[in-house]
Amino acid sequence: MSRPRLEPGTAGDVEIFGLYLDGAKWRTYGKDKPQPKRWEQVERWRARCYYRGHDGVRGEVSRQIDGGRRKATVVAEATDAVNRAVAERLDRHGVIGGENMPLVEAGRQWLDLVDRPDSGLSEATRTAYRGAWSRHVDAAGSSVRGLTLAEVNRPPVLRRLLQSVADEHGTGSAKMTRSVLSGIIGQAVNDGVLAANAMRSVKPVKAKDGQSRQRRKSEDERDTERALTRAEREEILTHADTLAEAKTWHRVGRKAQTTADLLHFLAGTGVRIGEAWDLRWEDLDLDGRSVRIRGTKTQGSRRTLGLPDWLCERLRARVEREDTSGLVFPAPAADDPERPWDRSNSSRAVAAVLRSAGYGWATPHVFRRTVATLLHEAGMPLVKIADQLGHADPSMTMREYLGRTWDNADDDLSAHL
Repeated sequence: MSRPRLEPGTAGDVEIFGLYLDGAKWRTYGKDKPQPKRWEQVERWRARCYYRGHDGVRGEVSRQIDGGRRKATVVAEATDAVNRAVAERLDRHGVIGGENMPLVEAGRQWLDLVDRPDSGLSEATRTAYRGAWSRHVDAAGSSVRGLTLAEVNRPPVLRRLLQSVADEHGTGSAKMTRSVLSGIIGQAVNDGVLAANAMRSVKPVKAKDGQSRQRRKSEDERDTERALTRAEREEILTHADTLAEAKTWHRVGRKAQTTADLLHFLAGTGVRIGEAWDLRWEDLDLDGRSVRIRGTKTQGSRRTLGLPDWLCERLRARVEREDTSGLVFPAPAADDPERPWDRSNSSRAVAAVLRSAGYGWATPHVFRRTVATLLHEAGMPLVKIADQLGHADPSMTMREYLGRTWDNADDDLSAHL
């Protein structure tokens, strides 16, 4: 029986065969030796798949995996291993194959395109896309993980996934997942694989209760509208130092110390945490008490800030411990000063300190709001506060960080006019 013809850049179904050891060779079960009915009794498995490159040439890839496990585990691991091998063999150059290409493979290709310097997307956006992909699409239990591009490109299928994400994780997560899937399908349309993007026919969804994770102002829920008092700020920083001093093992201690230093830097400058991650030693002038912030958003976010004396002393202490080349806050577990600290790992480390200090509602952004509030209480001009935060529009600083608007019909003020 002939095999169905494959479109260029696509692969066929993955076939899985049980193997048994015959002397020194692994052989496939067959008529002479039937395969056991229980998958757990098979010692080894071979997965095979035929593919057709973009040049039209057919090929075959196969991978072997360990047996002694349940069918679902074997099928999932074998399929993933073969699909990855096919992806490496195909000379893709960012081109999505036929409509029968698995969604997970098309998604990985799209994410590779997103990571290219010419994508025009910020690192924060790329990280958010990958997070939504791994949590809600290419994840165990996802309703679309095993589908092809053609199968997923249907409004009911897409709507069901997005509604599930919204109900379980919030409207914001559903919105990000929608962007990812729309990007993948849109790329397939651009490559001539699909005729239209079905996501355009799917209306935005909302969580079941009509809101995105209704925020309760409790001690354990995030509150992005609150600033710290000066005493609360000092309590958190002292707690971070206490944790760092208690960690004696090198790698754990280095992570705790880097986290504490990062928190002090956020508290003393009000920069975005992404700007702190990108900070390099050559950006610091400790003698001149200043730091150059490269910015992560607009042209206005690129700025030079003064450093308080206590933060300069803190950074000088870090100079004595660390290599003064490369990143100021690199990956603590690595000895490479150029290796960035994984954004998710860093955020979790900061969140752990805030939570253990009794401020589970706080996020790293709380230090940014706190700096704005302290400067405002000190009587600093609004324009100066906006410059400190890297805002091109001072009204944004007033509206979002100080909780004020331009609408101030105050009789007490008008009485003095």
